[in-house]
Amino acid sequence: MAQAYVRDRLTWVAYVMLAWFAYLQAAPGLVVPHLRDELDLSYTAGGLHVAAFAVGSILAGLTSSRLERRIGRRLVLWSSSAVLAVGTVGLTAGDRVEATVAALLVMGLGGGMLLATIQATLADHHGVRRTVALAEANVAAGVSYLVLIGVFAATAALGAGWRTALLVSLLVPAVIWVLNRGLPVVEGPPSHLQGSSLPGVFWVAAVVLMCGAAAEWCVTAWGATFVEEAAEVSTDTAVSLMAGYFGGFLVGRTVGSRLAHRHEPTRLLGVALAIALVGFAVLWPSTTIAQALVGLSLLGVGIGNLFPMALSMTVALAPDRAALASGRAVSVTSLAVLLAPLTVGSLADATSLKAALLIVPLMLVLAGAGLLLVSRGRPPGTGGRATAESSLDRPRSRVRTFRPARSPRRGSAAGR
Repeated sequence: MAQAYVRDRLTWVAYVMLAWFAYLQAAPGLVVPHLRDELDLSYTAGGLHVAAFAVGSILAGLTSSRLERRIGRRLVLWSSSAVLAVGTVGLTAGDRVEATVAALLVMGLGGGMLLATIQATLADHHGVRRTVALAEANVAAGVSYLVLIGVFAATAALGAGWRTALLVSLLVPAVIWVLNRGLPVVEGPPSHLQGSSLPGVFWVAAVVLMCGAAAEWCVTAWGATFVEEAAEVSTDTAVSLMAGYFGGFLVGRTVGSRLAHRHEPTRLLGVALAIALVGFAVLWPSTTIAQALVGLSLLGVGIGNLFPMALSMTVALAPDRAALASGRAVSVTSLAVLLAPLTVGSLADATSLKAALLIVPLMLVLAGAGLLLVSRGRPPGTGGRATAESSLDRPRSRVRTFRPARSPRRGSAAGR
């Protein structure tokens, strides 16, 4: 019988912290147009800012499981949050390109570590229901994208500027830490499992994840600039129109999280890829605000489900190595965030931004091809519905709630 999905305190803390991370992760795409005006940056220099965040996240993904084994998952959770906050303050204080790029590198390091830790925690905590947990967590991220757009619009209208929009978000981790700093956090399985190798089909799924992330971040990083030029609107108006994209994100992820209770992530991922391709076909030739908004909205609906569904599919291929799989997933997606927006920026300098954005449908098609390979090559029990329990997952099903007296030794409050 399928187990009920329980949203306990740890789950809600993970959701809120992931939403805060997503708010700051998406911020560079909205900050870069302002930095280009303030610092007179080229497209390539603008792309370097998004790339710096990605480099930090790659390093975090490669080291997160090792650091977790050394100091424990709970300490990694809170310390990575602090690093992300420090980088955010540095970005708002920077008045030269070297300073802003360095600050985003620090943000990426802390943010990537935080993301890997949250994903592994949810996967280990909810076991066979990980698809639902990861999908709902990414709904929270979708909400934060809309909040980001709203806060940017509000600070622009009030004359407070984009720096205020970033700094006000630091209240979130501060409040969550004060209220939950003693909360036990489940640890992963024994270290020898975390250090073992990942199956070959995992890396095929990781390529799907990487292609989806590349498409997502091309639009996230350059969508506002594209609309600004295509529809001939102001920077603030173009940033506000990205509400269509992030609104589509939220709608897509909300619907996807409900469908994840009944359908395989591979099937939902295929549908999402098709919707994203339709959205790009509407956006790319747009010359009016209305058409651009429709295209961005459809792109958001499709692209919004690429990461949570591809991540669930990928981690399910190594359910007893969630920390290692999550860390590697962060690295490959961050590699996409590093290469894709920077490549678009370089191509835009050489040709045009419109031509450079053809990378988006290319990535979507490659992701679809990889999805077909995963569907044919995955081992039994790893790609089923969220409610199906595989033999690998059964030992994990005992971990449902957390009491200090029974929590893992490193994750208990006393153990810290």
